[in-house]
Amino acid sequence: MKIKKISKSNFKISNQNILKKILLFFLLIILITFILALNSTSGRIILKVGEVAPRDITSPESMEVIDKKATEKLKEDAVKSTPEVYNLNLVSIENVDKELLDFFSIIKEIRNQYKILEEKQIRNNQETDAIINDYFIDNDLKMLAERYSFDGGSTLINLIKLDEFSLEEVERNVNQSIKKVMQQGIKEDDMEEAVKQVIRDISGLSFSPYTAIISGEIGEKFLKPSLFLDKEATQAKRQEAAVAVKDVKEVIRKGQIIVRKGEIVTNTHLERLEALGLQSPVIRFKSIFGLLLTNIILILLLNLYLFNYHQNIYNDFYKIALLGVIYLAAIILAKTVGGISGYLIPTAFASMLIAITLDSRLALWVTFLISFNIGFIFNGEIDCMITALAGGLIAIFSIRKATQRSSLTRAGLLIAGVNVLSITAFGLIDRNSAEIILQNYLWGILSGITSVILTLGILPFLESFFDITSSFKLMELSNPNQPLLKQLLVEAPGTYHHSVVVGNLAEAAADEIGANSLLARVGAYYHDVGKLKRPYFFAENQEAYKNIHDELEPSLSALVIASHVKDGIDMARKYKLPKKIIDIINQHHGTGLISYFYHRALQTSEDKSSEVDEESYRYSGPKPQSKEAGIILLADMLEAEARTLSNPTASRIKNLTQNVINKNLINGQLDDCNLTLRELNRIKDVFARILTGMFHNRVEYPDEELINKLKKERSQGESNNKKQAETINKVTDVEKSITDSNEANQPKRNK
Repeated sequence: MKIKKISKSNFKISNQNILKKILLFFLLIILITFILALNSTSGRIILKVGEVAPRDITSPESMEVIDKKATEKLKEDAVKSTPEVYNLNLVSIENVDKELLDFFSIIKEIRNQYKILEEKQIRNNQETDAIINDYFIDNDLKMLAERYSFDGGSTLINLIKLDEFSLEEVERNVNQSIKKVMQQGIKEDDMEEAVKQVIRDISGLSFSPYTAIISGEIGEKFLKPSLFLDKEATQAKRQEAAVAVKDVKEVIRKGQIIVRKGEIVTNTHLERLEALGLQSPVIRFKSIFGLLLTNIILILLLNLYLFNYHQNIYNDFYKIALLGVIYLAAIILAKTVGGISGYLIPTAFASMLIAITLDSRLALWVTFLISFNIGFIFNGEIDCMITALAGGLIAIFSIRKATQRSSLTRAGLLIAGVNVLSITAFGLIDRNSAEIILQNYLWGILSGITSVILTLGILPFLESFFDITSSFKLMELSNPNQPLLKQLLVEAPGTYHHSVVVGNLAEAAADEIGANSLLARVGAYYHDVGKLKRPYFFAENQEAYKNIHDELEPSLSALVIASHVKDGIDMARKYKLPKKIIDIINQHHGTGLISYFYHRALQTSEDKSSEVDEESYRYSGPKPQSKEAGIILLADMLEAEARTLSNPTASRIKNLTQNVINKNLINGQLDDCNLTLRELNRIKDVFARILTGMFHNRVEYPDEELINKLKKERSQGESNNKKQAETINKVTDVEKSITDSNEANQPKRNK
């Protein structure tokens, strides 16, 4: 068992490729997330209040927006309906109690003085009223009236004239009523009602109307507000009420007209445009982070799929880059075109490009990923996502085996048809009007047409820039009018014929084992183009009577023969043939031995004791690296050796085919091309069947002189036969006349 050693340079290159792929996937994730996070690409709309809208402005997506005006109105109503917060001031109640106590103390003192004067006046037979008036004017009663805002002194005078029991009653009733009402709480604005309540309470407590009136007048003067506004608590309560109000939300549907053309722009319009992100940028960090995580998952799944099922693509950085470019272009186009209509997005162009340039199964996977991203663009609207997915899948199925660019036209029609069916289905589900469904039909049909146009326009650039060999490119290269094939036909007709036969063999064998039959055929057409540099050095192009190698040393002949591989590579690069074709040219002989000239060198070597260097008579390689290259190696060798068979019967051809395959297996020429023994056995049967049909036995056709001789002899024979027939006819006529004469004479004899 051979163990391959990994050199430091190869290890370094491998690490560089891994690093480049990681950077590519990271860049793809960032770019896609950034594109999906952008607002509508229809551009910012700069409008001001009072301006006239220049066009109809529609919503690019369905979303809920807050009606700020209605929300503010509800908050104002909530604030207004929130009652003010008042606190009961116990200090005020205590102060009133103290004032009443002081007031009645003074009243009692004045009353005592009044009683002394009254008794004195009575003893002197003087009028008491005049004394009281004088006392009220000159003494404390006047100051007391002014202090407590009594109009005049009548109330105080009446109070002083009361007897002790009535005065106590008044004091008790006033204290009790005022305290009761103030403890219940009195606002400054409610003083009038509070006074009435005090008077009612005093009336209920008084024994006589007279004392009730006096008590009421006193109570009115001493009653004060006991409830005071707490501004801070009121403000806090109103803020709570405003916060508790839920925002009034308005559902804006995708395509809904926000401002009509010619309409005067209002604050409401600007608020809606702002909410939709049309007036100024809207950054939603949570949404962006969610998109980032989603794209990390999708790209990681794509990476795992490539690693497990498409190692040939995964190991080729340029193919990974091509896949990333197509993926990114599809997302950009979806984001751009989606502003017009989700049904217009030409997702199918990405599906077709990946199927044509890379692999159909990979195209199916990527189509699913692109469709998911379209769902994000339209906030999870399943109709656009399913329509894009259906169009992409039918595009892949329709071009899976296409070899002509004209086949894309049929694909476009199928895409348009599937889009129409999807639009019809979702139109019925959503109960859309016939007008909307017909308009969506237009977008769906345009999507199919646009997909084909984009594919046809972009494909040649991708083929050239990424050196991709598509089936369309191979069909173009197989055209006999290609300059290189035309030159091969004119300057090396034997090689051209040999290449065509090898192409037929290779195509049939590749088709049998599921390899790329078109690549095998086209690769075979070009595998010997290097012989154009020295066409007459190769047997199939030499005249029957002259062999140029008879005059050359075997080593020089072998060098010339081997050089056609390098010359073919140079010529292929000059004519810008794809890398896959160049690889086939480089590998179609592997490291095989140029046995004819090696054998001749062994025979003609003057020094029999010295060995002939076998490596000098081998092709430089490398060995075939693909199934197609391996098939061409076998077909090339088999076609050449089959021409040497003297009697190419079916059994001999079959044995020759088996020997060619066995020889290359033993020599290790098929070690790197992944052809299995079962596939080689099927290839053997195909080769034998085709070669048997080519070399079947044919009858020998006579020459023209022999044909003319036979025609002459045949014409002479026909002349003799004609004379003989005339003689026989004459004899027959004579015999007939004699017979008729005898029959006429017979009655006479009887008589």
